[in-house]
Parts: sequence; structure tokens; C-alpha cells
Amino acid sequence: MHVIGELINCTRKPIARAVRKHDAERIQEVAVRQVEAGAASLDVNGGIAGHEAEYLVWLVDVIQQAVDVPLCLDSPDLEALSQALPRCRERPMINSITLEPDRLNKLTPLLKEYDARIVALCMEESGYPTSTEDRIRIATSLIKHLTDAGIPPDSIYVDPAVFPVSTNTDAGTAVLDTIEAITQDYPDVHTVCGLSNVSFGLPTRSLLNRTFFTLAMARGLDTVIADPCNMQLMAALAATEVLLGQDEFCMGYLEAHQNERLEPIEAALAV
Repeated sequence: MHVIGELINCTRKPIARAVRKHDAERIQEVAVRQVEAGAASLDVNGGIAGHEAEYLVWLVDVIQQAVDVPLCLDSPDLEALSQALPRCRERPMINSITLEPDRLNKLTPLLKEYDARIVALCMEESGYPTSTEDRIRIATSLIKHLTDAGIPPDSIYVDPAVFPVSTNTDAGTAVLDTIEAITQDYPDVHTVCGLSNVSFGLPTRSLLNRTFFTLAMARGLDTVIADPCNMQLMAALAATEVLLGQDEFCMGYLEAHQNERLEPIEAALAV
């Protein structure tokens, strides 16, 4: 499982304050903490109106002074991406692209120039999908467009678009069914999702998030945008990889145990 740390995001008020103040130490502390907790790459969002290009470039430079992991540039701003991509030392990812022809055509040359991975979000000009069928149709169209343009399938990460189960009880199963279908039909294409939307509006959200995570892994999810500092979530990840046969000789699980990363779960069960 490839974990993309989600915490450096200017929609989070503490991060926005740090970015506005150019508080490099604060941003680097968050970056290091996520990598030490298990993030294989970091999502970077500099989305402050009027300053996105400036802040995204600054974040890329500051983060790379502290950690050596790939960055996932989370921006719809083509100018911001054009300025930030050349500064990425490791192979970048862009979060995200949708089924909107104008943006697709403008972004595709950047993907090819920088050999970027791409999150292909199941959304089109008319809006978000409402069913499994919509998601599969949009994902299929995105994959075709990208591969026809020369983007390798293993550079594509389909995001089925997670919505709250509090407003639609089928929202979770629609995403799970889409993950399974994409995994079966396009074995070289990856699947990715952000977990937290699924629990919006409900109590004890972390329980729903990590349970949904394990269900998604069982259907083929191989990448997640999440908080790696959530020890219960990462403990669930370690356990699920063992049970799905993805952790040879259980080495990852044993390492997590030795480093006391499973303790929050064990403590809860002991009570």
C-alpha cells in the first residue's frame, strides 16, 4: 500500500497560517512526522487564493529540504503546476485530473514532460458520479484519453470519488465496486482514494474511515491519501496487508509491533 500523507494542505487552518508566515520549520516538522509514520509520498496543497503558484513552489522547496520522498502536487492551477513541477527532485504526482476536455488537453503535455503520475478523479463537466456505472464510465474514458496520449497505464491512479454514506447509503459500496472493476479490467492502472469523505456527518469518524480502508484494500485499492500519523489507521493497514497475503512472512506487521505501532489497537481491545 502506497500511503500519500495528506496533512500539508492549505485548507487546514494551521497549515495555511504557517504558509502565509513562511514558517518553514513548521511545514518541515509536519513533513518529517508523516514520513517517519509511514508516508511514501506527500500531498502538497498551496491553495490560497491569489498566491497559489507562489505558495506551491515555496512548499515544494521547503519540504524537499527536510525529506526525500516524491511529492503529489494538489492543485487545479496549471500555472502553479508549471512552476512547481520543475522543482520536484523525485518523480511527481499531480492530484488531480477530471473528464473535462479543455483541462485534459492542457495538462497532458505537462504529464508527459515531467513523467508525472496522475490522479484521475471520476468527475466530468456535468458533475460528480451518482452510481457505480457512472464511475466506471468516467474512469474508462479518462484511462483511454491518457493512454492514447502516451501516458503509461501504471502512471494512472483512478480515484472513484468518495462521498458521505450519511447522505447516500450506497456511496461506500459504489466506490468499492468501482475499485474492484478497475483493478480487474485494467490490471496495470492503480486505484487511490481519500478516506475521510466517507464518514462526513457521522460520529466516531475514524472508525468508519479505517473500516472502509480495509474493505477497499480487499477490493484492490493500492494507494491511499490519508493521515499516516493516525496510528489506528496505520495499524489497520499493517493487519490488513497480512491477512490479504501482501506482507511476506508478516515482516511489516512484526516490524510495526516491534516499533509499538500496534499498541493503540491492543490497548483498546484490552479495555
